[in-house]
Amino acid sequence: FFTSDNGGASYTRATDNYPLRGGKCTHFEGGLSVPFYVRYPGHIASGVTSAQEISSLDIFATAAALSNATLPTDRTYDGVNLVPYLQKGTLTKHPHEKFFWRSGFSKAYRSGNWKLVVNEHDRKEWLFDLSKDREEKNDLSASHPKVLQQLKEELKKYEETQLHRPLW
Repeated sequence: FFTSDNGGASYTRATDNYPLRGGKCTHFEGGLSVPFYVRYPGHIASGVTSAQEISSLDIFATAAALSNATLPTDRTYDGVNLVPYLQKGTLTKHPHEKFFWRSGFSKAYRSGNWKLVVNEHDRKEWLFDLSKDREEKNDLSASHPKVLQQLKEELKKYEETQLHRPLW
């Protein structure tokens, strides 16, 4: 597996995530969309590319499956085993329909093509349709209030299942 934990640190002015908005320490696509490579000769087809979204959290579930690891069953694991998708030689289905991110006062939730970004510190919310606006230039929160409210409610439900403060 080869990937990055976030987009480039654009605040240093040494990197540029163009055409995506934001970078490291943001929940905009410039901070979240990174290359992800998997190589496992004899098990995964080589030379296959896909634009399907996955998560670095999938590394654990995939490595556990490939190594035939027996995992404790008394807990929930984040991430999806990508083996069924990778062995077919292409990612045609979405391994994920929903993504959640949060760090301090910043959080985001993606459901299908809709993405909500929240900055609680500045009391700002943005709504994007990534199928039409991957660069996140057009905030649709005012023109799609029902979608905005639905995503906010789903994000709240998700957060209720999580620890409120990190353990570190």
